[in-house]
Amino acid sequence: MPEPATSVRTDRVPTGIPIIDQRLGGGFRRPSTLLFFSEIPSEKRLFAEHFVVAGLKAGETCLYVDFYRAPQLARREFGAFGSFPADHLVFVDATSTQLLLPSDERYRIANIDDLEHIVGVIKDALRKSRPARVVIDSMEFLADRFDRKLVMRYWRELIETAHEAGSALCFMFINWTYGEQEVQEIQQMSDFVVEFQSTMKGGVLKNTLRISETREGGLRTSWVPYTFRELVGLTVYFPRILVTGPFSAGKSTVVRALSKSSVSVDRLGTTVSFDYGNVDLLGLEAELLGTPGQERFEFIFRIFAREVSGILLVIDSTREDELARARQMLALVGPSVPFVVLANKSDLSGAMTEPRIRAGMELAESVPIVFTVASEGKGVREALQILAEMIVGVR
Repeated sequence: MPEPATSVRTDRVPTGIPIIDQRLGGGFRRPSTLLFFSEIPSEKRLFAEHFVVAGLKAGETCLYVDFYRAPQLARREFGAFGSFPADHLVFVDATSTQLLLPSDERYRIANIDDLEHIVGVIKDALRKSRPARVVIDSMEFLADRFDRKLVMRYWRELIETAHEAGSALCFMFINWTYGEQEVQEIQQMSDFVVEFQSTMKGGVLKNTLRISETREGGLRTSWVPYTFRELVGLTVYFPRILVTGPFSAGKSTVVRALSKSSVSVDRLGTTVSFDYGNVDLLGLEAELLGTPGQERFEFIFRIFAREVSGILLVIDSTREDELARARQMLALVGPSVPFVVLANKSDLSGAMTEPRIRAGMELAESVPIVFTVASEGKGVREALQILAEMIVGVR
């Protein structure tokens, strides 16, 4: 019997990053105005391209206005995200004229020194192709060349035209020339601001993004680390999630249950050094580090606890006498690190209730407790999902 057809929401445009889309109610609203913003060069173009490809793979028509790359080069670079219906990707060619090259694109900017002409071509493409998603790459090209008041006027006109076409319009923008007041005005014209940062620490480049809804009381995430995978696109990436807890609580089993690959250093079936696992599920990637629970290995725990993204604290739900040790391990990390308690072995007789665990560990009502049977994979993904939402700041 064939499966029922899945309905596609036309009032939302997903980012293609499940943990963020879930919090957005399925994606950004359509129509809406998005500002992809940074103060310095960053990887926001990767996010913009990922966003467009997510729409193309869903069967949407998408419009890309590129002031820096010829369409043939841009199409090749889009190929890094995998296959998609190429005829659904429409370009406004703003580059061939600059390079004195011919163009076969339907929408082509013939005079790069005429702002009214530039905006007119983009409006024409919006009205005729009626795309679900539009990316303008990038508004600083115009901000650097034309009068600021004129640029702001046409910026508003593009928003209005995109709204009439039912499009989610994304402006990429690096602020090289505008003052604080003008930046605030640009942000206020947007429904969502997606900020980007790229930092180097310990020789490792870390890319993060943060989404803020501009209306009062709107969504605001934490800084979300992400990475790029060829043919896949962007995924949320947590470089270090600690899996810890008292002795024999089932930490190694949790790591194995969550990981596509894992290794464990053990002796006589008990972890004496650490577990390592790589997670690729639920639309996110993470590295899990499991520590031994015995107090004599506390120095290993302290090493791994540095700069962790979050903690999966595993307890044996049949061992009330170990709750004090679990509480002690949390104290070593500090109060600022997000954590979820996994009440493991919850299928066994004598398993504690949630109120009993909460009282024994002196946990606030806001602390999530997930009952798990790690040996069967039950509850562990739910616990990771909750932790990811806490780290990202959408829970």
